[in-house]
Amino acid sequence: MAGFLGMFNYAKEGPGVAKNAPKKRPFFAFMEIYGRKFWKLAMAGLLWTVTALPIVTRGWADAGLTFITRNFSREKHAFIKEDFFETVKKNRRNALIIGIINTIVTTILIFNLVTYIPVMMPGLYTLVGVAAENLPAARELNLMETIILALSLMGFVTFTWMKYYIPFLMITFKLNLKQVYKNAFLFAGANIKVNLLLTAILTVLYALLGGILMLSAAAKFNYLIWAAVLVLCVSVVPAFRSFLIQYSIFPAIKKLIIDPYYEQNPNADRQARLDLGLDVEETTAPAETAEEAEEVKPVEEEPIFVDTLPEKEVDAPKKVLPKQYNEKELRRFNRQVQSRVTDDDDDTI
Repeated sequence: MAGFLGMFNYAKEGPGVAKNAPKKRPFFAFMEIYGRKFWKLAMAGLLWTVTALPIVTRGWADAGLTFITRNFSREKHAFIKEDFFETVKKNRRNALIIGIINTIVTTILIFNLVTYIPVMMPGLYTLVGVAAENLPAARELNLMETIILALSLMGFVTFTWMKYYIPFLMITFKLNLKQVYKNAFLFAGANIKVNLLLTAILTVLYALLGGILMLSAAAKFNYLIWAAVLVLCVSVVPAFRSFLIQYSIFPAIKKLIIDPYYEQNPNADRQARLDLGLDVEETTAPAETAEEAEEVKPVEEEPIFVDTLPEKEVDAPKKVLPKQYNEKELRRFNRQVQSRVTDDDDDTI
């Protein structure tokens, strides 16, 4: 938003849906949009994987993919490669820093969980195929270890929910790093139902892929299945995850940030609203009385082009012949010029 939202004002295609058409249920609308954009999303997911491979550039990859999936979820157009890298370019500093911070924090939290959970619940790891001899001896945690485990578990859940919002906030609003994390933390607590639903869906998805790999390993490594899962993991899964998140979190962001802003600034950032797929209504309030209606007059816009020629010549000056010609000689000269033009005109350039 110019002055508020950091939008890129491209001329985008609209959703192509009638204005008064009945809205579909969120689930069916999600499936319809995802089905139409499946191959483009898969291409964007593959681009994300290639960009995120160095790990330190994960923030750049998240920024580019989020722009694509945010636009698609709002039924707005996006060029896969061009918009991906343009978004990375526009947010390269913040995206890089945020990617590094997210990686470090997530690594610390996972390390704490992996360190202390096997001590309390070794059976949980044996269920997923970890040999008992590779686990630490079961014992009760002391007070400090219990506090660290509890804080790490709470932090991991909260930070996972924050990461649903961080890329969207970064590329959509003009916020500094502190404001991005602060707002993401607020949304992690204010939108718990959606966060829980997203976590459940993604957990089931990852568990399903992991289960397929385990079953394939038990069947003497069916490489065809492994190849199929690998293709899903590098293209379909990243784009599906991002598309699902952007589609799900937008209503809360619209309600808590975008709508209050436009209530205070009704005439601001029309193009930004169009880029987000929001309805742009006339800002002139309806007149409540006949007197007010008479006072409301349409504002005449200043024309861009002004015709400086008069519609009708008035008192046009008469032709003044050169002194060396009389009127008869001038008419003869004009006929000769006209005949030359007609003979030479062959309709070519």
